[in-house]
Amino acid sequence: MKSEPKSVGNITRFQVTLDGTEYEVPYKQGEVLLDCMLDAGLDPAFQCQDGHCGTCMVALEKGEVTMRKNNVLSQRDLDLGYVLACQSIPLTDDVWVDCDG
Repeated sequence: MKSEPKSVGNITRFQVTLDGTEYEVPYKQGEVLLDCMLDAGLDPAFQCQDGHCGTCMVALEKGEVTMRKNNVLSQRDLDLGYVLACQSIPLTDDVWVDCDG
């Protein structure tokens, strides 16, 4: 039996791999992963911040996210575990994204 994702309200941080280094990034309720990474002083790749370009595509290594919108990733990308950091909101407290992958 698959367990339901934990409430977004319980999430306080997520993990990021960027330039070969792992970071624990504070999560701000209702924010997308990219904005939290930028607020934490990280420098991930991004451009449009609107889900159109794909520059902020990251590999979701662990956990679950929901994307507000996706106008660029193919079904194959999604099946391989890629998400857009500019549109992704964590659903579980174990989210880990790899910006290098």
